Amino acid sequence: MAEDEAASGKKLISASDVVGHASRKDCWVVIHGKVYDVTKFLEDHPGGEDVLLHASASGDATEAFEDVGHSTSAISMMNNYLIGSIKDYVPPSASEATTVGGNDVPPNFRRMAQKKGPPAPNTFLDFLLPLFVLGLAFAAWYYLTFIAKA
Repeated sequence: MAEDEAASGKKLISASDVVGHASRKDCWVVIHGKVYDVTKFLEDHPGGEDVLLHASASGDATEAFEDVGHSTSAISMMNNYLIGSIKDYVPPSASEATTVGGNDVPPNFRRMAQKKGPPAPNTFLDFLLPLFVLGLAFAAWYYLTFIAKA
């Protein structure tokens, strides 16, 4: 991998070096172990510059980047801002999986919890209640039409 970095002209950057670049005048963001200098892009970012500044200050912005669901054109634009990659990068999901006691929660659990569909139908009441209202309306019509006139 070091040979790939040397061939592409991109440098290896330590995670501690990235921490010092979280201001409006100098903003670096880490996504999937790659470091992007987005200082010139802050004003043009559709989500606003605060989103990138927050992502920069939080360390690895991979999860936040993936949760938004960027377009393919946005992803291809990233190559213009690539300055290097993190030395000895460990993805956030890999570091969480090594916690004591294991991790039985699937990685996309948060996204699954947000996708709530309609509640399970109660077929008996869903059928019976409209039928009861219809019967009540028919009884009222019958009473008002035939019995009340007499």
